[in-house]
Amino acid sequence: MRLLFKIVKTPIDFILTFIFWFYFIFGYLLFYVPLLFLLKPFIRDTEAMFQKTNHIFYLVFFTLMKIITPGLTIKISKEVSSVQSAVVISNHRSYLDPILLISIFPRQKTIVKGIFFKFPVLRWVMKSGGYIPFVPDGEFKYMMIEGIQSMSAFLKKGGVLFIFPEGRRSRDGKLGKFQKGAFSIAGKCNVPVELIYIHNTSRLFTPGKFFFNTCIRNTITVERLGTIMPEHETNMGARDLRDKAFQMYGQRMKEDGTA
Repeated sequence: MRLLFKIVKTPIDFILTFIFWFYFIFGYLLFYVPLLFLLKPFIRDTEAMFQKTNHIFYLVFFTLMKIITPGLTIKISKEVSSVQSAVVISNHRSYLDPILLISIFPRQKTIVKGIFFKFPVLRWVMKSGGYIPFVPDGEFKYMMIEGIQSMSAFLKKGGVLFIFPEGRRSRDGKLGKFQKGAFSIAGKCNVPVELIYIHNTSRLFTPGKFFFNTCIRNTITVERLGTIMPEHETNMGARDLRDKAFQMYGQRMKEDGTA
């Protein structure tokens, strides 16, 4: 039985991986980017248009994934879907995590590695959508400063800034050290920090693997752990708020048996 499973699983993983990458790469280059070029001259709020189109692109991606992947279920808590005007933080175990959050929030920004801004097409898309490069110095530092300075207005209009405080994917499933940047931004913008917990994306698309693991029963869940209010309402500094969030994630992971 195991031999038969392996024989069947390999071609299915290959075919579905090809479909997912085809949608992601060619859909992006042949549909998504050309559509943005066509729409941009006719839209007044181009930043909102880029974010909404990005949201729809990845929403279709995960809808397709749910339809054709055997045994896959994706459950998004209504508490998560209704989040607005907040800095959202999340654990990070797979490359699927950021695009999953984009598929959830129609108005969203995030902070991405500066290297992505070195590619002209990606830079144009991300800059137009208000995404922020993380760079300590160099040619894109001004974009990072401008993006953070304009964040308050974006959040007050209902937007969401999502950040992975670990800074990188966890390859062993353990929770990495949190940075305090998300809590500092929330304090400056006077908005809450919403704690979001993503579970089982790494079972579908494992770090270090090219092929999706499609022939298993897997339920990906996105749930809200709680809310941490900004500094002036708690009399706690960004560092203390970070430590509190870290403890909450640690407790949730113990419940899953992954801590």
